Amino acid sequence: MISRKVLVGIVLLIAGIALVIPGVVVITSEPSGNTVIHYSSDIYTSPEFNFTENKVLIMVSSDTSSEGLVNCTDFREDASTFNSSNIHNYTVTPAKHIDGEPLYENLNGSYKYVIVSSSKPVLDYNFISHSEISNVTDASYIAAMGALLTGAGIIITMVTILFGKINSRKPR
Repeated sequence: MISRKVLVGIVLLIAGIALVIPGVVVITSEPSGNTVIHYSSDIYTSPEFNFTENKVLIMVSSDTSSEGLVNCTDFREDASTFNSSNIHNYTVTPAKHIDGEPLYENLNGSYKYVIVSSSKPVLDYNFISHSEISNVTDASYIAAMGALLTGAGIIITMVTILFGKINSRKPR
């Protein structure tokens, strides 16, 4: 006969998996990109982002010291003078940061993400609408809750089974 604790662990495990799967599907289905364009010796850029009303850009980069979002007009005029010391004079301040990564919103016009680096950087980005970002945020909370429930289910089930075996071997 299955003990109640094992049954609770199995139910938590199944409930957790039922939350993790749809959360991960939503997160991974959002449009993202990772194209890096080598502009000159130490300047790398993203493709051009055409901001319109309701668009949000989230950037993830391997190098966070000499980089930022630059208006395409400034880029065309001044790219030859960009270096690690002055790139911040041309960059747009992010609206906020999500998990340490810059989020840009409420912009109009065309922009490029510019990185000054001696080697090709890793660059990932999501250029999405506000509604898509709230979907991703909600899905990440659901997936995290599912992961916690799955972990709790595994722990409860395994501990109950192990202690049951240990207790059954003890002489009475």
